[in-house]
Amino acid sequence: MSRSPRTWGLTAVEIVIAVAVATGGVAALEGVTPAEGLGILYLLAVLAIAIRRGQLAALLTALLSVLTFNFLFITPRHRLEIAHSRDVVNLVVLLIAAIVVGRLASIGRERAAEAESRARIAAAREREAKLLAEVASSILPGRSIAAQLRIIGNLVAATTGATAARVALEHAPSPGADELALPLHGPRTAWLYVTRDASWSRGEIERIAEPLGRLIDVAVERERVADQAAETEASRRAEVAKTAVLHAISHDLRSPLTAIATAVGGLRATLVTEAEREELIDVINEETARLGKLVDDLLDLSRIESGAVAPRADWTDLRDVVASAVMQSRSDARIEVELPEDLPLVRADAAQLERVFSNLIDNAVKFSPPGEPVRITGGASGGRVVVRVSDRGPGIPRKDRLRVFEPFFRSAGDRSSGSGLGLSISRGFVEANGGQIILQPGADAGTSFAVSFPAARPSPDGPPADGADAGPGPEAAEPRARAPR
Repeated sequence: MSRSPRTWGLTAVEIVIAVAVATGGVAALEGVTPAEGLGILYLLAVLAIAIRRGQLAALLTALLSVLTFNFLFITPRHRLEIAHSRDVVNLVVLLIAAIVVGRLASIGRERAAEAESRARIAAAREREAKLLAEVASSILPGRSIAAQLRIIGNLVAATTGATAARVALEHAPSPGADELALPLHGPRTAWLYVTRDASWSRGEIERIAEPLGRLIDVAVERERVADQAAETEASRRAEVAKTAVLHAISHDLRSPLTAIATAVGGLRATLVTEAEREELIDVINEETARLGKLVDDLLDLSRIESGAVAPRADWTDLRDVVASAVMQSRSDARIEVELPEDLPLVRADAAQLERVFSNLIDNAVKFSPPGEPVRITGGASGGRVVVRVSDRGPGIPRKDRLRVFEPFFRSAGDRSSGSGLGLSISRGFVEANGGQIILQPGADAGTSFAVSFPAARPSPDGPPADGADAGPGPEAAEPRARAPR
C-alpha cells in the first residue's frame, strides 16, 4: 500500500523514538544485569511499531535495534564489530525474535483492521436496510404520491445526515445538492437530490439507488392503479345513477303521471259532480306529492351514487331528530318512542338523519299489521349511540336480506307503491355521516333497522358555541350534555 512522504517521515520518527526509549532502558538497567540479557527491551519497541505502523516498519525497527544494541552494548563498544561468537548468537536470536514479534503483531493489526472494516460495512448495511424498511412502511394507501415522495426525502435526509434530501419524478437539479438517478420500471426515472453535507459517501448513497427506485415504483404504480380504480368506480356510479333514472322514468314516474292525466281528463268532463271533482283533485294532489317525493329520492340517490353527499356535521340530538321524523309521518299508525333522556349527542347532519328516520318509519308503518305499533328504541353502549326502528310485520325473506339496500329492490311479495329507494338512500346518508345501518331480522317475525354513530366523548365545556367549527375532526371536543332545545 503506497504511503505519502509525510507518512513515511512520521513512521521514521516513531521508529527512532521507540529504539531510543528501548536503548535508554537498557542503559538504565545495565548496572543491574548484564547488557546481553536486556535485548528483550528492543522487542517491545518492535512490537509497538508493528501495532502502529505495520510489518515493514517493524522490520526496520528490528534492524535498527540490532545495530544500536551492537554499537552501544556489545564488546567492542561503539564499533559495529562482534568479538565473541556468543554475541553473534544473541544478536541473531534478537533479530529473529524481533522479526517474529513484528510479524505476529502486524498480522494481529491487519485482522483487527479487517474486523473493523467488516463492522463498518455491517453497520452501513444495517443503516441501508433500516432506511429502506422505513421507506417501505411509508408507502401506504391513501397518501398522494407527492406526500409519499416528500416523506421518503425526509427519511433519506435524516438517515444520511444531510441537511435536506428530495425525491422527484422529473429532473430538477437543486443548487448545492448531488443528484442520483433512481431507475423505475420501464423507461421512467426518478431523481434523488441530497445536500453535499451528508455523512454518507456518494458510494453508500448509490447502493440504495436501485432498491429505493423499486419502492418508489411501487408507490407510483399504486397511485396509478388507485386513479384507474377511482375512474372505474366513478363510471360505475354514473352508470348506476343513469340506470336508476331510466328505471324511474320507465316504471315509477309513469304511474303518477297516468293518474294525474286521468284526473285532469275527468275534471274536464261536463258531467262531473262536486264530490267527484273533489275526489279527482285529491288524486292530483296525492299523485303530485308522490311524484315530488320520487324526484327528490332520485336526486338524493344520484348524489349518493356519485359521491357528492356533503354532510354539514354539527352536534345532533337523535331524540330531536326522531321526534321530527315522527311528526312528518302521514300515517295514523301508532309509533312508540322509547329513547333514554341521557342519549349522547353525535356529530352528524340533522337534516339528512331526519330523512333517514322518516324513511325507516314509513317503511315500518307500511309493513306493520293493523293495530301493531312501530317501536323506536335506543341507547348507548360500546362507545356508540344506537337507534332502532322495529315493526312486527312479516319480516324479510332470508334470500332478500343481502339486497334490501339496493336501489329499486323489492321483495317478491311487496305490493306497495313505494319506489324501492328509501333504504338505499338511508344507508347512503348514514354512511356519509360516519355511521352504520344494519338489518336485524326478528326471530319469528318482524324487522328492525339499527342506526348507530360514535358516541360523544365527555367534555366539561359542553357543546361548541354557535358559529364554532362543526367539522367532524378528531380534535373537536365532544360533550356529554345534550344541546339546548
